[in-house]
Amino acid sequence: MDARRDMTIGSEWKEILFFSLPIMAGQFLQQLYNTVDSIVVSSYGGPTQQICDAMFAAVGSCTSLIFLFLAISIGLANGGGVLIAQLYGARRETELRRAASTLLITQGSLGALLAIAGSLGAQLLVVGLMRVTDEASRAYAIEYFAIYAVGLIFQYIYNAVAGILRAVGDSRASMYFLIVSAVLNTILDLWFVISFGWGVVGVAVATVLAQAVCAAFSIFYMFRRYPIFRFRRREFVFDTEKFRLCLRLGIPAIIQQAVISLGNVFIQRLVNSFGQVTMSAFNAGNRMESYALIPIFGMNNAMASFTGQNVGAEKYDRVHRGWRSATLMSVCASLIISSLLYILAPDFALLFSLSGEALDQAVAYQRFTSYCIILFATYMPTSGLLQGAGDVIWTSVSSFSTLGIRVVASYVMAYALDVGSAACWLNIPFGWGLGVLMSMPRYFSKAWMKKRVVGSVLSPGEQMAEEAAE
Repeated sequence: MDARRDMTIGSEWKEILFFSLPIMAGQFLQQLYNTVDSIVVSSYGGPTQQICDAMFAAVGSCTSLIFLFLAISIGLANGGGVLIAQLYGARRETELRRAASTLLITQGSLGALLAIAGSLGAQLLVVGLMRVTDEASRAYAIEYFAIYAVGLIFQYIYNAVAGILRAVGDSRASMYFLIVSAVLNTILDLWFVISFGWGVVGVAVATVLAQAVCAAFSIFYMFRRYPIFRFRRREFVFDTEKFRLCLRLGIPAIIQQAVISLGNVFIQRLVNSFGQVTMSAFNAGNRMESYALIPIFGMNNAMASFTGQNVGAEKYDRVHRGWRSATLMSVCASLIISSLLYILAPDFALLFSLSGEALDQAVAYQRFTSYCIILFATYMPTSGLLQGAGDVIWTSVSSFSTLGIRVVASYVMAYALDVGSAACWLNIPFGWGLGVLMSMPRYFSKAWMKKRVVGSVLSPGEQMAEEAAE
C-alpha cells in the first residue's frame, strides 16, 4: 500500500495533525533510544556507582558534538526535502526521482567521510572542542564518541531516506525505521553492558549496529513500498542541476543546523566546565526537555512538508489556514506539557540514579524549562512554514540569532553575573523569545510567498508527455 499523503487537499488541521503524529512517535523512539543508553550506563556501566556516574556524564558530554556532526545531514535532508516536496506538489515525477537519487548519493558520500574524520579525531574533539576535562569522564567520552562516529554513514543514509519520504507525505516511515532500531538498540545495550561488561563501549557498539540495521531497512522500505523510487537503469544518477538546487535550499538549512549544534556545543562546554555533577544534571534535564519538545517539533516538521506541497501546488490560502491550525495545536500541547514537566521533574531525574546536588540541579533545569515552552510552541510552526516555502535564508538567520543570544546570555550570566551552573538553562527564554520576534513579522510580511523554487504544476497530459520523453 502506498503511504504517500497528498496534503494539497482535505481539511488542513487534520492533514497536519495526522501527518505529525507518526513523526512525534518516531522522535519519541529516537529519544528513548538515547535515554536507554544513558540509563543502562548509569545503572550497570561499572562495578561501582562512581564509575557509573562518570560513564553517564561522559555519554551526555558527547550529545552536542554528535549533533554537530549530524548538522550537515539534517540540513541537507531538510533542503532536499523542500525541493522534493515542491516537485511532488507540482507533479513533476521524473525530476523528483533525479532529486531523490542525488540526495542519497550526496548523503552517503558525506556520511562516509565524516565517519572517518570523527572516529580518528575523537580525542581532539572531546578534549579540545568539548572541554571535557574531568578525569573520571574524559577517557569514557573519547571511547564512546570514537565508536559512535563510525555509525555516521548509516545515520546520513537514514536521514536522506526519511527526508525523501516525508516530502512525499509518508511520515509513518521514520516511525517504522526507529521502532526496529530502538528495539534492537535496547536489546544490544543490555546484552553488551550487563552480560559482557563493556560499559560505554557496549552502548556505542549497540548504537552503531542498530543504526546500520535502520539504514538498511529504510532503503528496503522505500524501494519496496514506492514504485516511483524503484530507479530504472541509468536512473540512479547524480544530477548536478538538482544538486545545485539542493544546495541552494540545503546550505542555509545546513548553516542553520550547524549554528544550532555549535551553539549547543558552547553551552555544553560551559556545562562541562562546572564538573561531573552539573554534567550529569544537565544530561538528565536535557533528556527530559527533548521529550517535552517532541509534539512541537512534530508540528514544525509537519508544517514544513504541508507548506512545501501546497506552495508547489500554488495553494497559498491552504498554507495560511494550516499555519493557524498548527500554531493553535502547538500552543495547546505546550500548556499540557509544561504542567507534566513541572510535576514529573524529580521522578525523571531519579531514572538516572541522580542524588544530592545533581538531582537538585536536574529538577531546577526541567522546571525552569516548563515556564518557557509556550515560546517555543509559538515559534516552531512558523519556522516550519518558512522552511517549507523555501525561505531558508531567513530561517537560518533566525536560528543563528536565537542560538547566538542564548550562548552570549549563558556566558554573561556565568562569568559576569556569577549566576553559577544555573546559567546553563536560564538562557532558554532569550533564544526562544527572539525566535518568536523574528519569525512572526516574516510570516505576516508574506515575503516567503516569493520563494517557490519549482516550475508550475503539470497537467495530467504534461505528466504523460514527461514520462514518455524519459
